[in-house]
Amino acid sequence: MDSLRNMIVQDPHYFLLLPSTKQAVLVEKLVQRLDMYTGLYTEEEFRSLGVMATFVVDEIFLQLDRSFFVDGLEFLRGFCYNTNKRALVAAMLQEPKTFGPVQDWTSETLNQVDRFLFFLPKETIQLIPAGLMSLERIERLYLSQKQWERGEIGSLCGQKPSELFDKQQFVLQYFLGFLSVGRSTFTGLIPTCESLHVTQPVAWSIDSLRNMPPAAFQRCLELIGQDPFFSAFQLSVLLTKTKEVYGLPSSFTPSVISQLGRIATQLSVEELASLRLSDIQSISAMGAINMWTSRQLKTIFSTVMNSTRKTPSQLDSSSIVALGHIVCGIEAPVMRTLNAVEFSKAVLWLGRLRLSCSEEQLQVMIGLLSNRLTFGPVSSWGSEVFIEIGAIAAGLPDMSMSALVRVQIEGISPLAISLIPAGKFAVVFNQEQISMFTYEQAIAVTDAQRSALSPLQETALSMVLNPWENKPVDFRGRSLGVAVHPCPIFYLPNVLILLLLLR
Repeated sequence: MDSLRNMIVQDPHYFLLLPSTKQAVLVEKLVQRLDMYTGLYTEEEFRSLGVMATFVVDEIFLQLDRSFFVDGLEFLRGFCYNTNKRALVAAMLQEPKTFGPVQDWTSETLNQVDRFLFFLPKETIQLIPAGLMSLERIERLYLSQKQWERGEIGSLCGQKPSELFDKQQFVLQYFLGFLSVGRSTFTGLIPTCESLHVTQPVAWSIDSLRNMPPAAFQRCLELIGQDPFFSAFQLSVLLTKTKEVYGLPSSFTPSVISQLGRIATQLSVEELASLRLSDIQSISAMGAINMWTSRQLKTIFSTVMNSTRKTPSQLDSSSIVALGHIVCGIEAPVMRTLNAVEFSKAVLWLGRLRLSCSEEQLQVMIGLLSNRLTFGPVSSWGSEVFIEIGAIAAGLPDMSMSALVRVQIEGISPLAISLIPAGKFAVVFNQEQISMFTYEQAIAVTDAQRSALSPLQETALSMVLNPWENKPVDFRGRSLGVAVHPCPIFYLPNVLILLLLLR
């Protein structure tokens, strides 16, 4: 146990890549051995666990030595915190023995608290003295959060980008007065392009972005277009601003088109048809967007064909890769005319996308990939083919999918698993095949898919998700326990955890 703990402390990378369930079980075992359930959670104990220190149960975390909490706040800011732990940290920050009520905080306090300020509830944040929260300080808070997210630990914490965004946006808009009733926007509240890079475009009010000088808006168009949090209404306002700066969509240059990002989704079908999509850069930019309607996708594909003056059969692998999500705008009969060899070269990229293609379109893609000049019949595919085609495996015909064996199932990506229609999933995978899933595949099973399973299929899935539970089930006359599969050295932590659970 001590060797395992030291290994994780010295190289936390693999621990942070584990599913949260495995992380919790592992830390629970270590904590039991260290007898940490009673008394103070000391600095020595915290440091001995390394990156695992914030993964202890809440009851233990609450006992964290407050003197260490205050003195080591900069050190503590480097760790991962789930939703519950963030709430606990927020409460600790306001205790009389630490920093007290936020109304009494000073500039020095805010410097210490730093990005932990985003852990506080909105109603508490409002009580911070307004004079302390200048734009400069807010920008420093954003920078601190970004630096952590890009760091060795933060980049692996598995935190959803949206979890803290709402809080960050509130901090900026509240203290800059955007949320004050009756307060009108003035020049001082219009962001510079540099401020947008430090914070985030959507953190500002849509009026402040609309009132940006044309030159500043031009410099930041790509950054604004890539922001994932703008609503459809906000994107529509930004498109209007773009037209004011650059003119009608028909006059947009390839450079402008490639910078539009999600703003382009607000273009009408007629405007999409008027674009010039002849170069790979602008096609690729449009193909990277996953918010198109089926009608828009069909229009964009037709526009690409008209602009390049090519037929679908003439598209090479580079062009198909550039199309990205736009491939779902190719109607199934037309898709059958694609060059199978060129399509197979592009599938490594396409298979990583969550395509919005219909089941018929995905089946046509499988037909192209099972051509004798590409991967050959599905029955001959090994795990390496399934790994390469990624999500497109969701288009396998029912008969082919129900005949898959272990070596093939091992190659199916979790994304492909999640894209299989619920009714089809329950029909094509029997309980024995489901028991062959990896944990990552099993966790990708959607609620709709799970609700369609039989009790036996459900049990098989539960065995994969919770291998430490004793659920003996007879599949084909065999009593199955926890199976240990051969795996390469970079899966060593999973093996150690499994051996630990079997002790």
